Amino acid sequence: MHVIWNKDKISRLTPIEKEQWFDCLNYRLEEDRNISLLDPFIADKQRGIKNDYFKYIESCASADNFYKYYIESQDDKIISVCRINIHDNRYILEGLQTHKDYYRNGFASKLINNMIYDLKKDGIKTLYSEARTWNAASNQLQQKLGFIKYGQHELNNLYKLDVETYIKKQLFNQWASNYNQSVIESQKSDTYPFAGYSEIKYQIIELIIAKSSATILDMGIGTGEITDPLYRLGYDITGVDFSQKMIEIAKEKMPKASFIQGEFSEALIKLKSKYDFVIFNYAIHHLSYDNQIMLLENIREYLNDNGIIIIGDVSTMTQEEMDRLHKKYEPIWDDEEFYPILEKYQLSTLMKAYSVKYMQLNEVAGLYQFIKKTTF
Repeated sequence: MHVIWNKDKISRLTPIEKEQWFDCLNYRLEEDRNISLLDPFIADKQRGIKNDYFKYIESCASADNFYKYYIESQDDKIISVCRINIHDNRYILEGLQTHKDYYRNGFASKLINNMIYDLKKDGIKTLYSEARTWNAASNQLQQKLGFIKYGQHELNNLYKLDVETYIKKQLFNQWASNYNQSVIESQKSDTYPFAGYSEIKYQIIELIIAKSSATILDMGIGTGEITDPLYRLGYDITGVDFSQKMIEIAKEKMPKASFIQGEFSEALIKLKSKYDFVIFNYAIHHLSYDNQIMLLENIREYLNDNGIIIIGDVSTMTQEEMDRLHKKYEPIWDDEEFYPILEKYQLSTLMKAYSVKYMQLNEVAGLYQFIKKTTF
């Protein structure tokens, strides 16, 4: 479990929390102070070390340069900790430690990952760190986490990490594993309606993360497959779905997101904000073409200036191409779906409200961007 200790929390720490925090850090502290374990007064000196540490954690509640402590726990035991302090307007990672009984289990990496997501939400763009030049393990960990060495000061190597680059890399690594598996399964069939499905998800996410922050309305959010990674990046998410069960699953992943249950047209009435992006991922085809056009027109007033509607779906450029697709896959074609066709949109009143970009990914799938015009 990941926990954040801010100043208020530290002022209210329980004795057990302090004991567990110290127990996590209490490894070879005597050596750091050049105290021999054979020292006849070792017990007194160990108590002195503990008292010093307790005084330090208590002082964080009022220290000007203290930002936050980050805690990773398991089975009600603190197993990894680090803190962020502020020096010269720089956010510095300090005191990264994992309990001696839990080394090499990836807890430090997990802690740093959660911490960086929190920094992103707080608008912090760069994280700094230092490591002793002679401490090979510490320097290797810095590099493993993605920190870049940019200098050296006395006995310390100086590192920095671009927060957004780190998060994007982490997300892309996660997407890549899922993406590759999905592509393999799609390629097994390479057919309607699944060919291109994974590529569309990938393209939608890429379009959105090009903007460092945004408000997103996901029409047909399902279980939050697309918006969950965006939510963890700090994007503001509102999800609409007809299925309450789907919403419940999505809400477990994104507890602070907003959700509306109901049809698309019903949901618009309940919206209280404007959005930078509206997503339809394999969802708008449930509406007739006339209703698609009407819905897209009505959404315009809920878009911020230069806001974009993104539609990924089974799609073709012309009706003729869609008819050929229908004929080719007649045995499995769903006659109750109305798949987007570029020329239908181009011949509609939508062209007055939006500039349209379209990309045909393969014979089955296409991706639309409806960019809000400033005058209508």
